[in-house]
Formats: sequence, C-alpha cells, structure tokens
Amino acid sequence: MTNSQQNTLGMRFKPLNSSTKKWVMAVCLIAGLAGCGTTNYYDALTTQDIVPPTDNQATHREIGVTEGKATRPRLAIAFGGGAARGMMHLGVMKALDEAGIKADLVTGTSVGSIAAVLYSSKDYDEIEKIMYSFAEHEIADFNVSKQGLIKGRALAKWLNKQVDYEDVEDLPIPTGIIATNLTTKRTVMFTHGDIGRAVQTSSSVPGVFVPVQNNNDILVDGGVLSPVPVYAARQMKADIVIGIDVFCSQPPPLTDSAATVIANTYWLQSCDASSKETNSADIVVRPTPWDDSLVNFGNRQDREAAMSAGYQAMLPHIPQLKALLNKFEGTDK
Repeated sequence: MTNSQQNTLGMRFKPLNSSTKKWVMAVCLIAGLAGCGTTNYYDALTTQDIVPPTDNQATHREIGVTEGKATRPRLAIAFGGGAARGMMHLGVMKALDEAGIKADLVTGTSVGSIAAVLYSSKDYDEIEKIMYSFAEHEIADFNVSKQGLIKGRALAKWLNKQVDYEDVEDLPIPTGIIATNLTTKRTVMFTHGDIGRAVQTSSSVPGVFVPVQNNNDILVDGGVLSPVPVYAARQMKADIVIGIDVFCSQPPPLTDSAATVIANTYWLQSCDASSKETNSADIVVRPTPWDDSLVNFGNRQDREAAMSAGYQAMLPHIPQLKALLNKFEGTDK
C-alpha cells in the first residue's frame, strides 16, 4: 500500500504529509499537561495574582488634573503569546518606533514575554538584529520524557545573554511577565526575579516544556489563561493599553485530520475564553500570520515577512493611538 496503510480494524489511513506533520507538532505545543513531573525548581521567583478588573475598570482610567495640567497617561503594550507567530511583534515595535511612541510599561505572555523584555531593554535596531539572527537550536534543549519535550533552560540562558540586566525589576521599563499557576488555577505575574527564568516559566507550554515548580506551585505558560495580558497591564496602572494578539488573529488550518481538529479545538476554547480580556484593551492589533505554522520561525526572509505583517497591522492604529494620547494629555494636537 503506497498511499495508505491498513490497521487491524480494517480502517485505512494516510501517512502524514509535511503540512500535517507541522500541525502534529503544533498540537504538541498546545496539548494539555497530563501526569508530568517537574524538575525545574525556581523557589526564588516571586509572583502576584492577576485580579480581573470590574466592568467599569476594564477600560482606560480618566487622567486627573494637577495644578491645571493633565497628568501624563501611562501607555502599556500587552504582547500576546503565539509561539513562532511572535515574530510579528517586531513589526508592531517598528511602527511605534517610527511614530516616536514609547510605552511606559509592558506585559508579555509566552513568546510575548520575550518581546516585552527585549522592548524594555533594547532599542528597535538592536531587537531587530537579535530576532533576525537567533537560531532555533539556541532556545530548545530537548528532553524527551514524561516531563516534557524541552527543558526550557536554554531559553532562559539565551535571553539572559541578550540583556544587560539580571532582575525583572531592574529593567528600564516596568515589565510584567505572565504565567499560569496550575496549583491555584490563577494567572500570575512576575515583576521581580531572574529574567530568563521568568520568561522560561511564561513560555512553558504544557506537554512540551518541562513545567516549573515555584514555592511548591506548578507553573506553566501564561497563555493558558491570559493569551494577551491586558488585565496585568491594568494592574500595573496603565491608562492606555495596546493589546497585540498574534495567536487568536487567525485559526489554524482545518482538515479532517486529528491534529488539525485538536489544534482548532484548543484555538477556539482559548480564544473564546480570553476574548473579554483581549477586547478590553484600548487598541487591539491582530496581525495576519504570514505562515500557518506555530512552530516554524523560518529563515531571514520568513522573519522579515512576519515583521512586515506586524508592521502593516499596527500602522492603521497609529492615528487613533496618537489621538488617545493627545486627548489624555489635554491637547488637540
């Protein structure tokens, strides 16, 4: 049988083609955690719970007036998770940089936590150089076991090499790194502690990365509960929040294969459950992915295409953002 094979029940099935193989890996990236042990012990990390705002707090706060002058609004960027689609965050940064707009604080989930740390610590040209040149093997330390396929420590080590700061609280721009506490069933945020370890925890996709044990709690990827960490930005006292949604902006391809069905089921559940938080941002940017894959960072050309997708998605929002900033500052410019 060349095009298909037959199992003991007489059912025929086709071998996986290259496209489906990609989605098998994508399903691994989004598969639930099932009976995994933990070997990443980071008791020194400190987290705080994220408390969703009430309905009347979910939008920007009014800026007070002091001595006849409007208080400057605090602008935040909430960088969302989305594995390889996170390359599109680079284009958002470029559009904001060209517009002369700099955030006062940032939050990040999963790959968005990498974007948040780099944004906080580097100028755009430096970030672009890093993102165009890194090799995937630098951030993946494979560990095929019941605990997970990737240890995650290579990612922590790699990121710590990119920045000149050791602790999250030392970053030039206030930064919140988001994770999910499976023990307490809550979204948590790191604002202190080792930068690489915090990002590793935020990026610990269940079933793929070995989860992190912190103070007897098991922590995994922040995208489980907060794919775009808008509430965390509000908790950090942001007045205006830009939410960058690179995961829910487009569903995975759907065929009759188990891999794509599971991928779409996870996408639908995750994006539907988090839509209220994402849409509570003052501006929501949803770039269209240049590639279906969640796991392929690609070559230089692919990364430039991803950057362009983020850039084109952010550009139409620049006038609205400037108007919001000027309104809050009490000007008509």
